[in-house]
Amino acid sequence: MEIKATRPERVKTLLRECLCWDRAFSRNVLIVALPMVLQQLLEASLHIVDGLMVSALGDMAYSAVTQANRYTFLFNLFCFGACTGSAIYLSQYWGARDIKRMHWSMGLSMGFALLISLLFSAGGMFFAPLIVNCFLQPGESFELAVRYLRIVSLGYLFTGISGVYATAIKSAERTYLPMLAGMAGIVCNTVMNYALIFGKLGFPAMGVEGAALATVLSAFVTMAINIGFAYGKHLPAGAKLREWLCRDRVFIVKYVKTVIPVILNEGFWALGTTMYSVYYGRMGDSAVATMGVCNTINDLVWVAIFAMMNATAIIVGKTLGTGDKVKAYLYSKRMIACAMLSGIVLGVLVTVLRWPLVNLFSGLSYEVREKAQLILVLGAATIWFRSFNTINIVGVLRSGGDTLFSLILDVGSLWVVGVPIVGLAALVFHWPLEYVYLCTLLEEAVKMAIGIPHFKKKQWMNVLTEQKEA
Repeated sequence: MEIKATRPERVKTLLRECLCWDRAFSRNVLIVALPMVLQQLLEASLHIVDGLMVSALGDMAYSAVTQANRYTFLFNLFCFGACTGSAIYLSQYWGARDIKRMHWSMGLSMGFALLISLLFSAGGMFFAPLIVNCFLQPGESFELAVRYLRIVSLGYLFTGISGVYATAIKSAERTYLPMLAGMAGIVCNTVMNYALIFGKLGFPAMGVEGAALATVLSAFVTMAINIGFAYGKHLPAGAKLREWLCRDRVFIVKYVKTVIPVILNEGFWALGTTMYSVYYGRMGDSAVATMGVCNTINDLVWVAIFAMMNATAIIVGKTLGTGDKVKAYLYSKRMIACAMLSGIVLGVLVTVLRWPLVNLFSGLSYEVREKAQLILVLGAATIWFRSFNTINIVGVLRSGGDTLFSLILDVGSLWVVGVPIVGLAALVFHWPLEYVYLCTLLEEAVKMAIGIPHFKKKQWMNVLTEQKEA
């Protein structure tokens, strides 16, 4: 007769599996994740510098750039959906060393990315006032946001193409190469921001328009370097155009069925999050500037979590590609546990350092900085369980091809719980900003309550490489 383990024994076994990493796994995580941590850390740090430069122009300019970038954020998430959707296939086929189908996946991903980029670019250039009107009320900041958006949308095509190449390179476990390309683009963005915003290094002072032009130039630099790495180093990402072309209808249908939910997931999630910005915009420039400061600092705080998210997708996807579901589940538990522990540590750091971080934005009013530090504390207390949702939905469920459930969980929680409750708090009850922000966290609690049992059922583990095409 089989003797069932007691609850303390099961907990002890779970902790041992999650926290006691073997050397091979630890080395793999470091090789994959560390370059992404460094890239995102530098990117977030220099974004703070960029934010400081724009904030020196005053609350109006900072609010204008912050709200105009909500449209860019929406584009980035749609594009991210196209790229991460392809990463499901790229990582699994890399595990199976099926380079031909990696090329097919990359070609289909490029088609989605180009379509999304062109649509958003056209919208930003030709309908800028209509778009900005969703985020800001007419006034000085409104006009600045329109001028900024018309320029920055010119770079969306570069961003879309670069994302496809970077994803293919990362999926083949060369994560340090997109890191180098990203770093070059970030340095370019910072230098050109300094030159074009304030009229330094022989350039004219262009204000917010200079910030937009710097973003476009940095996107081009990043794209050019990623393409150079793909073909110069003869990587799987360096496919010829004819190798992108897939004539296998069964593969195309399977790919589209998997990737479309990811694009919709990211798109509707971004749209829902953008609704929060719409609510903040209706609360005034002070609320917009406050959340802009918090978002900029959070970009720095979350670099480790986002790097683990991407590393999880690559590692779990590759492991599933080899057909080993037992290891894939074990690796998933380890990455989730690591992310949640990191969230606790990061929450403590944010709480301790909140005032020095906020006071970097000395160009903004004291009211904005005081409110920002309070909201940072509220967010810091919840990083640990938001980390679970990030790793589980984007890193684990998607890498197993469970994209439809991910869509329902992520977007459903946001639109059924988050968007209506936050809208009532901001526009009907007119609660203070900190209470409105707390309402945005309710959807995260719902995601965790539903996500844990689904993860434990293991139904998300689909080995896509076992499904042979015609």
